[in-house]
Amino acid sequence: MEIESLIENIVLRDQFQICEKEKEKLLLPIIKAQLDSNKTNENIRLMYEKLNINVPRLQSLEEIPFIPVNMFKKFDLLTCKREAVIKILNSSSTTTGIPSKVYLDRITAIHQSQALISTLKSFLGSKRRPLLILDTESANKRGSTLGARGAAIRGINNFASSITYIMDNENENIKININRLKEFSAKNENREILVYGFTYIIWSKFVRVLEDEGIRLSMPNIKLLHSGGWKKLTSEMVEKEEFNRRTAEVFGTDKNNIIDFYGMVEQLGVIFTDCEYNYKHVPDFAEVIIRDFNSLEEVEFGQSGIIEVMSILGSSYPSQAILTEDVGELVGVDTCKCGRKGKYFKFKARVDKTETRGCGDTFAERESNK
Repeated sequence: MEIESLIENIVLRDQFQICEKEKEKLLLPIIKAQLDSNKTNENIRLMYEKLNINVPRLQSLEEIPFIPVNMFKKFDLLTCKREAVIKILNSSSTTTGIPSKVYLDRITAIHQSQALISTLKSFLGSKRRPLLILDTESANKRGSTLGARGAAIRGINNFASSITYIMDNENENIKININRLKEFSAKNENREILVYGFTYIIWSKFVRVLEDEGIRLSMPNIKLLHSGGWKKLTSEMVEKEEFNRRTAEVFGTDKNNIIDFYGMVEQLGVIFTDCEYNYKHVPDFAEVIIRDFNSLEEVEFGQSGIIEVMSILGSSYPSQAILTEDVGELVGVDTCKCGRKGKYFKFKARVDKTETRGCGDTFAERESNK
């Protein structure tokens, strides 16, 4: 069976159904085949050689060589022909000011879109509903280059029957269009509504503004998805419980309708969404390994470490194993009370500064020798 068919068989099925041991049997041969294709990129080939990576001998997902996420800021990690690239994704670059560049070919873009839809169906169902975007339309501008906010909006658009952007650009800032918001609220007051926004924008440009204006909405039947920006909220001493409570109060809904998910531009299509017990779950086409800060071995249950995100979605860049700069806690495997199979974990924090370890040393050496 061809690799593409194997990937689609996993991506297009109902997610969170495969037990952990079975998942490794399914994903490992796919990823090993993809690693061979990655060698077309000189940086990756040299990394494999330096680390003495023998792909046929890799026996577990934990042994797959990972790439530190900051390497996407320094190198063109392209594994397809340049003329096959249809879109370039840029990260938000809030920490270093240098965005990651991720190259997508048509097959990768299709798999990522399919994967996001499959994942969200488990939490939202398949029914389309009015979508309220707590951002400006310019965040989703057309073009060959796309940022993190735009990529998330385009993915969630698949669940929309209509789309309303509630923010406007004003003097290099964004501001709520109150009249448009009230019109949307009145029109959809008793309907099921889907809302999406970037976490920090929701907090700083929406919730706090409406609180200051004394405006309370009546949207009890919403599902609000949000992602990104927790580092800024943490610096302002805003905890998740407070964010959920105050956001729910502004919308006039239950705080359980406020749903956080964790994702990254470098692994577009792979998101880890909170279940009703506030644990983030790993879909069947992906994996998470929480690695010890020092040894980089996988931690035990209840321990924290650096999050590594793996997936089978990418054919145009090395998405198979990426070591993030985020901290997570491994909670359990196959046993969450929500019934979803696979690993589940908690997102803890961003790492302020991480050293380039393991396979990243190769990249660092090449950079210094230029």
